[in-house]
Amino acid sequence: MSFKAFNLSSSLIEALAKCGYENPSAVQKNIIPRALRGESLLVQSATGTGKTHSFLIPIFEKVDVHLPRVQALVLSPTKELARQTYEFARELGRYFPKFRIRLYTSEDEVTQNLEGSSIPPHLIIGTPGRMKDVLLSRHLFSLQNVRYFILDEADMLLDLGFMNDVEEICRALPSKHSLLVFSATLRQNLRDSLSKFVKEDFRYEAEEIKTSRGVRHHFVDIKHGGIASALRDFLEIKHPYLTLAFASSKEEAEEVSQTLREWGISSILYTGNLEKRERARALRRIREDDCPLIIATDLLARGMDIEHVSDVISLSLPSDLDFYFHRAGRTGRFGKEGDSWVFYNADTLTRAKRLYEEEPSFDFYSLKGKALKQEKKSLFSLRERGTQKKELPIEERKEILIAKARSRKKHVEPMHKKKTQIAIEQVKRKYRRKAIREAIRGQLDKEFRKKDR
Repeated sequence: MSFKAFNLSSSLIEALAKCGYENPSAVQKNIIPRALRGESLLVQSATGTGKTHSFLIPIFEKVDVHLPRVQALVLSPTKELARQTYEFARELGRYFPKFRIRLYTSEDEVTQNLEGSSIPPHLIIGTPGRMKDVLLSRHLFSLQNVRYFILDEADMLLDLGFMNDVEEICRALPSKHSLLVFSATLRQNLRDSLSKFVKEDFRYEAEEIKTSRGVRHHFVDIKHGGIASALRDFLEIKHPYLTLAFASSKEEAEEVSQTLREWGISSILYTGNLEKRERARALRRIREDDCPLIIATDLLARGMDIEHVSDVISLSLPSDLDFYFHRAGRTGRFGKEGDSWVFYNADTLTRAKRLYEEEPSFDFYSLKGKALKQEKKSLFSLRERGTQKKELPIEERKEILIAKARSRKKHVEPMHKKKTQIAIEQVKRKYRRKAIREAIRGQLDKEFRKKDR
């Protein structure tokens, strides 16, 4: 199937081909025809499946370039995601010189765009706060001709507290518009928030998978080694093309980056602690493939399209395990394959087991002595043997306590520990003999019942 099946204009099909897009992805096959018909949808789709063009293609097809009015809005939760969408739109826009696009994520962009042109753009892309400022506070453009309103990474918009801004913008739009909501997860609180302003024909579309089928998931038991040393050893063993390593806090990311730097291993650090200029420089280095190792917080886990990521490593797991799937989705994008590795040890076993319950396709490795060894069986059970003791029956525990009390003396005598251990072992032998007798009695009862039949 090609884009021609959607009955798109020849100029758009030609532009898509020049940009390297010839065949639609699964989500595009499902969404583009409905978006072209003006339907409103909430779409859950695995990251890296081409959702951005699922809404950009209908916008480019349906916008009237001869009408100097705003006709489409795209809201993104962060400046980075908004700019990425803007770059995708500009890539297509090169072949439509009359199609005007504006990006609003900062005061500078508002000033520059106002000075650059007095004609309203056809498509505005931006963050909720800045979009609200431009459209509702300053009333720079009329919204009466808006046909498409896009919420990108809607669950992140909710988590960051932007839903009130979204609702205000939505209420200012004409009643006849298509609302397309894209989200990696479909939690109930998101549906509840959207129910305040969606139309009756609002439909839900979901994919069952949380990450691309091209992603392979692996647990790595790093034993007692530290995270930084485990990452260093992993890189020396695997030599991945481009590694994106996620930490669960800014402090953890900075500490690992600093430790590696002291060992002579360079990396690109990306966290919320970076100044605006430092963050822009880090993004530029990432896009230019300047370094084969990126260490980041979950700020980079959502929606960002970083080319050629071969391996994703979770140095530690987030408390919200949904973010693991966002992390893993940075690789295996657009039909490619990739690997997602989760470092864990005895201290982080509980969270790793919870993740395994959600994604049982993991296999298991151990990292020790500069060697990465694949294990045939789950390492969780082996870990538990060393960290959990078998629960004894109540009666046996009571008798052991009594035996300890009776062997305890006011003054420490020679062989005191040995005598206490002997008393405890006598109790345990008693209960082992009891368990054997009960097992034999149960077996005899089964045999007698068989004979009676």
